Amino acid sequence: MLLAELGDVYERGWQPADILHLTARSGDDTDIPLAALTVLFDARRNRAAERAPDDWVRQVQAIAERHPVPARLAALSPDLGTGLRYACPEISRYQVDGLAFTWKYLPAFTRLDAPPSQWPPLRTPGDTTEAAPDPRVLDRIRGLLSKAESTDFPDEAEALTAKAQELVTRYALGSALLTGTTRLTDPVRGRRLHLDGPYIKEKVLLLTAIGDANRVRTVWFTRVQIATVVGTVADLAQVELLFTSLLVQATRALGAAGTAGRRGGSATAFRRAFLTGYAKRVGERLREADARATAGAAADAHVPVTSLAPILARRSEAVDTEFRRLFPTTRASRSRGIDADGFHAGRDAAESASLEAWQHRIGR
Repeated sequence: MLLAELGDVYERGWQPADILHLTARSGDDTDIPLAALTVLFDARRNRAAERAPDDWVRQVQAIAERHPVPARLAALSPDLGTGLRYACPEISRYQVDGLAFTWKYLPAFTRLDAPPSQWPPLRTPGDTTEAAPDPRVLDRIRGLLSKAESTDFPDEAEALTAKAQELVTRYALGSALLTGTTRLTDPVRGRRLHLDGPYIKEKVLLLTAIGDANRVRTVWFTRVQIATVVGTVADLAQVELLFTSLLVQATRALGAAGTAGRRGGSATAFRRAFLTGYAKRVGERLREADARATAGAAADAHVPVTSLAPILARRSEAVDTEFRRLFPTTRASRSRGIDADGFHAGRDAAESASLEAWQHRIGR
């Protein structure tokens, strides 16, 4: 029953990480190993490692890393029932039925990847849907962001984050300049991010601000607390890195700011406004870093900065086209009244450093 319902829900557009996210939100922790085992056993049964799209494979690998016992049993058990008896010895038929029932009535979701029924018998290198960013560049971005997260000095954290953004932009433009073309060679696709509270709407604002600075579009599904970001494969990877790091930095800045002596609902309103102001100002600063990096890339290539405009315009156009295809009926979210003191405190926290342009070239 579980495998049948899982297969059906995949056909309706859901993916492995979505299933674990929704199960974790159900409020019953005993359902999580049950869901993980089912997803991993299904991946083994369908030979996902050899047949599935790249992003699907990464999700399965991440689930296996987070749930080692279900992963081991999914790899060794001859059938799902045997694995269940070892992974979830206290599980009841009622729980199994309940989880299957939950999956059965999930509505259709936007399909981002082909479901298992459409996978080829064997994925070859030519079938891959993604051209992964240069791992050396991603490692340098991770290094900068890791330092930004660990430092106790806000000025240093923001300078390091700005350097990471400039590296992101220079890498994208440098790749295009090396090919000598303004054509978009990096594929555009959608990827889902799963967010949790508290202050989840403010976290979405931060994600959107980071995406806007990197020509990535964001749509938010409140009911399931899932965001979908649409952009080139390289930009999506870099936006995820920036968002993960800046969320850590925002949380730390919020803790340092306190609540301005407020309590209860007033303190909550201050924190929400703080994070809103933080997100707004971070977005502005990332766009400033992007503009500086664009000018720097043009200078390094000895070309006028206006010659880079077609590259950026083509990327944005391709992203907008794919976004409209995936989500033809989106609507803009409405802003709400916020605490002015908290908002400006958040902006100040994001603006405490003077960000200087980064003059290093990208190592190739």
